[in-house]
Amino acid sequence: MPKWATTVKAVTVAAALLVSGEAAAATIYGMIQQGSQPIRNTPVVLICGGAEAAKTTTDDRGNYRITAAQTGSCKLQVGGASGEVTLYQDPTRYNFDLVGTGLVRK
Repeated sequence: MPKWATTVKAVTVAAALLVSGEAAAATIYGMIQQGSQPIRNTPVVLICGGAEAAKTTTDDRGNYRITAAQTGSCKLQVGGASGEVTLYQDPTRYNFDLVGTGLVRK
């Protein structure tokens, strides 16, 4: 096999791996409120498989956006409260109301 063919094959395989890794990334976004008030400037942690997968902070209006490397079932934690989320390849909106120690999806 010519040297250039080996190089083309290696680049093709590398590109395929890169694209498949990007396709597995998952984003959730939305708003977190308590009653009618936004949960402002508060850490948001995504726990997947028992480990921290990603974290962010809500903005002044209670909005958040968080991206993890994998899809599947995870837990979103905000302060002492948590709620279940499922990450898909397409971005998914999750709006929550903080009630006690739980996040209730709106």
